[in-house]
Amino acid sequence: MKGPWIWIGGAAMVAVLAVSLGFVLMAAGRSEPLATMQVDDLPMLGPARAPHEIVLVTDYGCPACKRFHAEMLPELMARYVDKGDARIRVLAFPIREGSTELAHAVTCLQQRPGTDVRALYDRVYAQDLVGLAGPELARRLVDAAGAEELSACMERPETAQQVERQRYRAIVHGISSVPTVVIDRALLNDPWVLGHYQTALRAAATETR
Repeated sequence: MKGPWIWIGGAAMVAVLAVSLGFVLMAAGRSEPLATMQVDDLPMLGPARAPHEIVLVTDYGCPACKRFHAEMLPELMARYVDKGDARIRVLAFPIREGSTELAHAVTCLQQRPGTDVRALYDRVYAQDLVGLAGPELARRLVDAAGAEELSACMERPETAQQVERQRYRAIVHGISSVPTVVIDRALLNDPWVLGHYQTALRAAATETR
């Protein structure tokens, strides 16, 4: 019985140390340049061959992120993603108290074969799920038949490690709030203004010519 808990405890300790190191580096002004940010392992909306890449740094339990999903994401999908001009990568950065467990659940569900990632986000942001324990959270996200499997996935050390790697990645690149948007490895100053996206994409296109 001790085996799994030892692994989970070890994973949690590694996660805490990694995130703490990230905060230390950021406080010391030593954040890594966004040009080096790894995104290839992140879930994606849109065509992989799109010429531009938008990285959305989000907390699935954050009210502002819910508003961004409802108001801004449909516009970005219609203007850029659906037309094949850009793809969106989603980086989980759970900073609101109680949202880490939710990030674990979303991480597990994203990895299921055939998952409609956009529909998954719609389902997550439409509910108030912050602070729910594993079994109850699983029941709110999937049917009864899949709840036990989802709960088990959420408890795996590798799931916690995946989430903490993303959290650490945001921190070491100087990101401290959500939602944050990065376009072609450059920080977007105000993700709530649609005109800024067009300006950033044009600038990126000019630099690559």
